[in-house]
Amino acid sequence: MISWRQLASDRLASLPAVHWPEPAVAKTVSFEAAPSTIVFVDGFFAPELSKVPAEVICLKLDQALKSYGLFLQNRWTKTFKDEKDPFYLLNMLHHGQGLFLYIPPNVQSSLHIVHLSTGPNLASPKIQITLGKNSHLSLTQKVQGGIVNGAIDLLLDAGSTLKFYDIELLEENANVHTSLRASLKKDARLEVFHATDGAKNVRFSAIAELAEENSSFLFRSLAMLNGKREAHVHALADHVAPNCTSRQHVKMVLNGESKSSFEGKIYVHPKAQKTAAYQLNNNLLLSDTALATSKPNLEIFADDVKASHGATFSQLSEEELFYFRSRGLSLTEAKSLLMQAFCREHIDALEIESLKAPLLDAMARVYA
Repeated sequence: MISWRQLASDRLASLPAVHWPEPAVAKTVSFEAAPSTIVFVDGFFAPELSKVPAEVICLKLDQALKSYGLFLQNRWTKTFKDEKDPFYLLNMLHHGQGLFLYIPPNVQSSLHIVHLSTGPNLASPKIQITLGKNSHLSLTQKVQGGIVNGAIDLLLDAGSTLKFYDIELLEENANVHTSLRASLKKDARLEVFHATDGAKNVRFSAIAELAEENSSFLFRSLAMLNGKREAHVHALADHVAPNCTSRQHVKMVLNGESKSSFEGKIYVHPKAQKTAAYQLNNNLLLSDTALATSKPNLEIFADDVKASHGATFSQLSEEELFYFRSRGLSLTEAKSLLMQAFCREHIDALEIESLKAPLLDAMARVYA
């Protein structure tokens, strides 16, 4: 059997060099997990701190290789074949004690993943999730901070649904890279919501392969930046099969000397007729020193397709500011109110109420 680490190493060798610190060694911490919580410490899955519902199969990745070795080898071999992101490959080379999750068919479950950092070293959490037919999973993830290069690999079987909420509210000196890779079978649905207030460097990369008919991918991202914080988003909807839908909507609000970038793609293969795909990046710049760049693009090789892409860059409307000030609001209050209106579309759409409050606090700090 081919070594998956060797596959990652060979693929990485063909890409431009990337320099990254050596991985950390897990340290002992005390943490009381809430029900249905999975804990990582310095990138290492900590089963002794985690609590998982009985219906969910939760294993260390090295244990899963003994029971699901052929499946994992085939999955990773397929992923490595076209992988161009060196950070994802670096994770496969350097991750410590990874996690394997399997949601059996017709099971509904909710899980929360917490990443704890105890030092300045690199953490490389690796998470492998498979959903059985007609299963449903609501998954939230919160990254505490530090230096993190995480990877999440998803496989959704027919009729399954995964709602993934990635919340990265970080200290200013944090450096967090997250790579998400997903394959969707017939009638499967993946919803991804990513939100961050930025840091020294925050990067989120999402690739969803719509491999079979009637699968769908919804990607929403919200960055709320101030000071010298940065946030960068890469997204690809890979339409392989016909009658699939995808939507990417990325919003970024920038103040101070913050920076952001968005690089998105919709790729429609020749067989992917009846595709419906949409992509939009909205940027709101609150200062003259903020910098936002955007690169939305389409590659379409099918005839019967509905697809659109675009990007907008704007500042606060002087007319709207004048209206609010004429009603007694200060300039700062007026700007904050308009900025909130820009962000609330994504925040209000959240189905998990407990996630809204910290995001509203992060939004308020943009004008703090």
